Amino acid sequence: MSRNDELTGYGRHHLQMESYGAAAFCFYRAIKENEFNGNAWNGLILSLSLMRREEEIRTTLARFALQPGLDFDRDLLTFVFMMWQQNPRALAEWLRRIVEFNGIPEKDKLAFTEIAEDAERAYEDLVAKYGAESLHSRGMLTLEEYAARPIQLDWLLEAPVDTIYEQLQWWLEDKDSALSAVRLLCMLPDTRSEKLLRRVCRNVAIEPKVRTHALLALRWLGVRGNAKLYKFNESFVIDLDNPKPELTISVPAVYKPALDRVKLWAAKEKGLVTPEVYEQYASTDEVQLPPEIVEKLDEAEVPPLLQEVSHALIRAAHDEYYPLVPTISGTRQWSAALLMLMKDYAVGIGEEWAYGEPEQDETAKQHRNWLLSASPDFYPSIEEVRKLKES
Repeated sequence: MSRNDELTGYGRHHLQMESYGAAAFCFYRAIKENEFNGNAWNGLILSLSLMRREEEIRTTLARFALQPGLDFDRDLLTFVFMMWQQNPRALAEWLRRIVEFNGIPEKDKLAFTEIAEDAERAYEDLVAKYGAESLHSRGMLTLEEYAARPIQLDWLLEAPVDTIYEQLQWWLEDKDSALSAVRLLCMLPDTRSEKLLRRVCRNVAIEPKVRTHALLALRWLGVRGNAKLYKFNESFVIDLDNPKPELTISVPAVYKPALDRVKLWAAKEKGLVTPEVYEQYASTDEVQLPPEIVEKLDEAEVPPLLQEVSHALIRAAHDEYYPLVPTISGTRQWSAALLMLMKDYAVGIGEEWAYGEPEQDETAKQHRNWLLSASPDFYPSIEEVRKLKES
């Protein structure tokens, strides 16, 4: 087995162990040694996605498409359509490039060409409405511009390691850059990374959310066993093999029933389910709803932006208060709290709110206030978005 194959194998092993930072490091090194290693490209993009590094995913996808001689990888299509759903220009360019790749079936070439043509027309319509310069200033970049942007792994493999750690020490002492340092350390497999991250977990001078991310970064680095987290004037021992409560950068699974009830409310307001059906399921904490109800939730089509608002609020509160986070029961009240905040956001930025007036009992209001306590910039950010839209 070649060294390049070994690096890719280590990456896959770390990926299976949920050590996503260590996996990304291995895959990136494998690509630098052999840019035609499609397995490593696939693994790097997957690793970055599991760490929610959206901008770096876009850059890596662009570099992949601009690398001649690679084989077609169907697994990447999901990422492409997700990452560039708001940028038809880059989407069209990516698809135009990919039809030239090795091993792509003729029927896929035709399908991707048609999608690219549709995306190009969509971009032309946007240019006619807003102007090319305005769109570019809002982040609608070309594929080449995405590919040219640096990602953190570029620096990690190009700079002297001592220089990197010296810089990271400075970043950790700065409130505005501490989180970036933590998220970078998880991709630098070295005993010094583990030592620094453990210190962050115990450092009360660092924001609580960043301390939670440091704990997660240890896990992504490949560290297992116990780690100490100091919060709320108390020391907690967290088992990194099986952290309890759930330690994640995504929405914790315990919130799924509440998020389903948000969609159930939307389905009721759209007339997709009757008030009686809503009452039947909203008043329970059942994790799994019947298939026919799940189908109605999908039909409700709650706008992705509003769903992301609720997800961001949940993640922020979870990061702030971990491990002293609530056990989620009474999902009807939790969903009502989320609906209140989603409505405030939609109305605040000048968008339509088509889901009526959310239920407002005292428990729901308490949940809303708890979520807001970890996001003090929620309403100021709404005002900023509104001003941007009006400008």
